[in-house]
Amino acid sequence: MSENITHTGILDDCFRLMLASEEICDAFKQSVREKKDFARLGGITRSGDRFTVQLLTEFRDRWEGRSPDDNLEAKLGFVLGWLTHGAADRQMKPFFREAEPDRTQSPSDCSVYHDALVFREVFALGKESPYSVATFDRNVSALPAAKGLDVSDVEDFFQALLQRALIGLHTFIPDRDDIEAWLDKLAKLRQQFDVDLERYAKAVAEPDPQKVQRFIVEMNFYDREDSIILAARKIQRGESVSSADVVTAVEADAGSHYGQAIQMGYGYLKAASDFFTSDSDPEDLRNQLDIGKPGRDGKGV
Repeated sequence: MSENITHTGILDDCFRLMLASEEICDAFKQSVREKKDFARLGGITRSGDRFTVQLLTEFRDRWEGRSPDDNLEAKLGFVLGWLTHGAADRQMKPFFREAEPDRTQSPSDCSVYHDALVFREVFALGKESPYSVATFDRNVSALPAAKGLDVSDVEDFFQALLQRALIGLHTFIPDRDDIEAWLDKLAKLRQQFDVDLERYAKAVAEPDPQKVQRFIVEMNFYDREDSIILAARKIQRGESVSSADVVTAVEADAGSHYGQAIQMGYGYLKAASDFFTSDSDPEDLRNQLDIGKPGRDGKGV
């Protein structure tokens, strides 16, 4: 869950701007329109810098001759999600470290309060996909079906189902030559449900004023008046936003970290689109995507 909502909000807003822009190639737009849910998985997945340029290069070479069995639209969408994930991390990770240098909890309070704010501002407290109004409702009382079930039992059941699904993604045949090492690996791959959702629920429903001041206001995390945020919200409401409007919003100064993250994410998508529709060198793209570069505090992201 940690940063899941903020990463998804940044991805959705970057994609909104991308779909309204004439600067981005049709292949990217097609992938996002057809495979947005899969792209969202990329938006919450780590380690994208290791693979994005390689995959974009391969997909560029194969795009025109692709077949339905190649499933390149979904794969490309996932890579685009990876790009927005990288932008979110490069913008926010240094500030997480500055905001709570001695934190003892994971996720940090800063991260929790950012997710809570994005859940409210971008996803309308769960009324906007992919979340639900019951996301942080401990007894999911907002859902009529909750009256006919034991929420705790259902939660345990679905955790077991998820465990089985995740294990099924890995080779489950025991290593007969080294069974203990196989058990160690299985234990490491097992999903741990150690994020305290009560902290998120409280940050959404009963936010601590001091933490709001510290992590939202003083950090200037989200500013509704940033031109790029205004443009994203207009698109979300179904209002008309032209390609020229998008370019103007992207080029305007964004004061908030969320706005700057959208700008960076859109910039990465634009650089990748230019690369995808040309024969430019992959190393140039690596530089444009800031791969291997430290964050503003000199540390990795």
